[in-house]
Amino acid sequence: MMKLLENKALGFYFTALAGIVAIISVIYYFIWAQSNNLVNPVILIALVIGIVVDVVLVYYDNDFLIVATTICYSIALFQLLVDSVGSLVDFFQGIVMFGDSTQVGTIFTLSCIILVGALASIIASFMKRVKS
Repeated sequence: MMKLLENKALGFYFTALAGIVAIISVIYYFIWAQSNNLVNPVILIALVIGIVVDVVLVYYDNDFLIVATTICYSIALFQLLVDSVGSLVDFFQGIVMFGDSTQVGTIFTLSCIILVGALASIIASFMKRVKS
């Protein structure tokens, strides 16, 4: 394992951080969505594809793959926000009509976690991932 990590640069570690955060996001989203009967396969598939691409990036460095990872995490984030518009509107308007305003804290927390993964992936795309 140390031989694998000896020629990696800082961008690689940001990519690894994005993958770890995505794993946490998948677990947190699935537990929350399953308990509220709100599972959206687009969010799960986008996060899982992003994780798989991050694993591929451990062994094969490619600029297009890091962009694909960023796109996957962004799709998951925006789909979560689109699915939660009703709950957010209810929360800010102080009504109960379109969604469940009690879920806004969880939606915000999950959005921030996914955003951290997307930002780590964006930062990694501008950095060297392998020492030359």
